[in-house]
This record gives sequence, C-alpha cells and structure tokens, in this order.
Amino acid sequence: MAYGSDTSSAVTAADASLADQAPGRTAPRIEVVAEGQVEVHLSDTDQAKRLYGTRTNEAADLLLTAALNALGQNGAEYMNLMAAMAVEMEPSDAVEGMLVTQMTATHVAVTNMSRRLHHAASPELREAYERSMTRLSRTFLSQMDQLKKYRAKAQQVVRVERVEVKDGGQAIVGDVNYKAGGKDENRR
Repeated sequence: MAYGSDTSSAVTAADASLADQAPGRTAPRIEVVAEGQVEVHLSDTDQAKRLYGTRTNEAADLLLTAALNALGQNGAEYMNLMAAMAVEMEPSDAVEGMLVTQMTATHVAVTNMSRRLHHAASPELREAYERSMTRLSRTFLSQMDQLKKYRAKAQQVVRVERVEVKDGGQAIVGDVNYKAGGKDENRR
C-alpha cells in the first residue's frame, strides 16, 4: 500500500496476535516514521478490506490512502483516528467507507478550526474561523444525515396493518419472497 509520498506496509508479530484476539474489525496501527513516510501495520492482507467493508483490497487500500492524505502533512496526530473511526462506525460497503472517511476528515477540520478560533489574534480572523467552523459543522451534519439515509435504504421494511379478503379471494399469511425475473427456482 502506498500512503503519501513514501509509504510502506508491514506486519508485526504483535499486530498478528491482536488480530487473533479480535478477528472482526480492528484498526491497523499507523505511524509516521520520517518526514513524509508513513507505515501502516496490518494484521493480515484483508484487514483494510474488513475495516472499510469493501470487496477488494485495492478499494480498501485507496480508501485508507485517501483518509490519510485528507489530513495533510500536519495531520499526523490524527492518522490513527481515521482507522479507528472506521472500526467504530462499521461501514458495510465502499460507499459507507467513503462517507466515514469524509466525516472523520471533516471532524478533524472542525476541531482544528476551533483551535485556531480560540487563538486568533484579531476580530477579523476570529470571524473568518467562526464562518469556516460553521460551514464545516453543517457539512458534517449533512454527511451524518446522508449516512443515516443510505443505511436506512438497506433496512426498509413494508408492514401491512390490515388485509381484507372478500368472498372467493385467497390470502397468504407469512413471509413472501420474490425472485427477480418472476421465475421460481423450483419450477423447470
């Protein structure tokens, strides 16, 4: 995996033992080893794929790369937050993985803007930082809403409250499954 300009991926014995303890989603350990060089320690080759809910390692690697690059050169202290938030929010597919990455980057930007606001030397700077912070906060809330809506689509349930069956009619009580194409697998 390539993260930033010069990056390498490594697996250590300690990371492998962590994966044995928690076989589900775990965050890789990320550390800055030199100026512009980041190491991502994965417990196995599919850890990033499980982390972001993707089907391919390439998509997961690129999501993690995008997450780390979104922080910029001054965001080294937040690199492990990117992976940890993916563990916490449990994205189920690439779209959710992208939203989680964007939300985390936006959150980091809001907190950085807040720090700047509280240390601003002039009223003009305070006002500019406050405007930026407000925009970023609205963006974060919008991202949260979009993630909620996206997740809700996958869990839509239709519930019928009342059914009337007239004389000569028939009703089915129980679960009904429909296969696309209209053909039942049992028919030949």
